[in-house]
Amino acid sequence: MREPVRTHPALWLRSYPGRKDVHLHDFHQALLPIDGEMDLELDTADGSISGRQGVMIAHGARHVFRAWGKNRFIVLDLPPASLPPMAPRSPFFEFGEPLATLARYAAGELASGGLAAKEEFHLAALIAEKLLHCFAPPARWSAPVERALAVLRERHGERLTMAEVARASGLGVSRFHELFRRETGRTPAETLAEIRLDSAEALLGQTSLPIAEIALMVGYSEQSALTRSLRRRRGTTPRAFRRDPR
Repeated sequence: MREPVRTHPALWLRSYPGRKDVHLHDFHQALLPIDGEMDLELDTADGSISGRQGVMIAHGARHVFRAWGKNRFIVLDLPPASLPPMAPRSPFFEFGEPLATLARYAAGELASGGLAAKEEFHLAALIAEKLLHCFAPPARWSAPVERALAVLRERHGERLTMAEVARASGLGVSRFHELFRRETGRTPAETLAEIRLDSAEALLGQTSLPIAEIALMVGYSEQSALTRSLRRRRGTTPRAFRRDPR
């Protein structure tokens, strides 16, 4: 079955019957599992999605799929121009707790019919933003710094130490800090703080999740820690930002 082209992000909560089906569409499509499992055969790779494993199907890619048992998936349709060319990356990817929480939130809101069209559009855009770094073109950073940045982006919601980030970069702690600051103009800790605040602001502006829950999702131990960081670095508070996002 060929579906019509998309001109803007669209978000769906879908369940699939347990039979093999074939699709082809003129837009990118990401699937994030909520419940159940799906097997897929694509032009570039075969695999399964469940738990924290999702898939990004490139526009124009014929794909054969079959879901198993009771299943629900968040489906995000994206216009072709919204992503850079994905090859040679695998279409299958692992995602962390921040995106998993967003997907569960979207599933709950879509299932209850609680999203207005504008809210649904913003939530789709937020999920798309979280997915984009998986398929971004190579950055200008050196390999160790690029590895460190990938860890900071993917694991910013965890209790992450700079020693762990240094190990992921492949360098000793002192050499890692020196190289990272020289290339980016910031320390790794400063960069992690900015990534966390970017994520918090996106969630504050585009979801109705409680502030305390957002604080935990983006890596703070409690709501007051998010408030202090946001006030110190950006001159606002979570409640003020939610009332008047910039």
